Amino acid sequence: MDSKINYTAVGLFVLLLIFGLAGTVYWLVTGGKQQAFTPYVIYATDSVAGLTVNSHVLYRGVDVGQVKSIRIDRNNPGRIRILVDIDENVPIFSDTVAQLRPQGVTGLSVLNLTGGKSSVSLTQRNKQGELVIPYQPSIFSRLEGGLSETMVKFSRISNRLDMLLSEKNIATLDNTLQNINTLSTVLAEHKDDISAAIIAGRTTLQNTAEASQSANSLIKQSQRLIARFDKSIQGLKSTLTAANEAANKVSAASESTLTMSKTGNETLTNFNQQTLPVLDGLLTQLQETSRALTQLVNEINENPSQILYGTAPIPPGPGESKTRPRLIQITPSP
Repeated sequence: MDSKINYTAVGLFVLLLIFGLAGTVYWLVTGGKQQAFTPYVIYATDSVAGLTVNSHVLYRGVDVGQVKSIRIDRNNPGRIRILVDIDENVPIFSDTVAQLRPQGVTGLSVLNLTGGKSSVSLTQRNKQGELVIPYQPSIFSRLEGGLSETMVKFSRISNRLDMLLSEKNIATLDNTLQNINTLSTVLAEHKDDISAAIIAGRTTLQNTAEASQSANSLIKQSQRLIARFDKSIQGLKSTLTAANEAANKVSAASESTLTMSKTGNETLTNFNQQTLPVLDGLLTQLQETSRALTQLVNEINENPSQILYGTAPIPPGPGESKTRPRLIQITPSP
């Protein structure tokens, strides 16, 4: 008896078996329930060697997601754009940062999230509408960068030392040392002369200080003398003012006398014969005195020093004897 095989039924059975196995595996992988993820973007600024798609994302050591894509940022080639899916139940705060961390000795790396001290959730999106987790370079990257900078600095120092210790500079330094040695020898040979010069310079400084003190004393004496001279000028001006007032009073008295001479003929006759000549002489003397005082005031205003030293003498003529300078002398007319 011939057996008939239904290939259609066999195919359906195989497909059902495959789907059943796939469902079982998926159920085992996901823990029997569907997880919901939130996409985040991380922009790395250093090398991401060892990080691959499907690499784990850890939050303080706990697996909370995986890497979905890694590519260079088109807007900024100096950054690496990393797209990750993180369990939506994991709280991501505004101060959470991502850091690349090596995983064992395999050469692979994972993303480790740290922070979370803030109570503000990360909800602000960038211009592209992405939730961006800030990136912090790893300790190894910072050490590598520091070592690179240190090596560059050591290289610069080495180059400068080579330039400093060149044959030309060494020869110049040798000549300088020889010149210093020669100078030291010369100074040692003339140390007595140098000591004498130092002593002489010290004496000169002392004399200069004493001369400065003497000059200060002389200046103070000159200031006192000038003050006294000013006082003498003021006194002389007061005297001249009093003399002018006296002359004015005498002039007023003479006018009164002339008025009284008109009171009577007898008085006028006696006045003309006896008093008038006397008054006339007196008035003449007063006029001469007034002119002399005026001349004296003008000369003092023009040359106040003649109060102390007198007027300059007239050079003597041939056969005349030299006389001492004298002060201004007022001689009334007879």
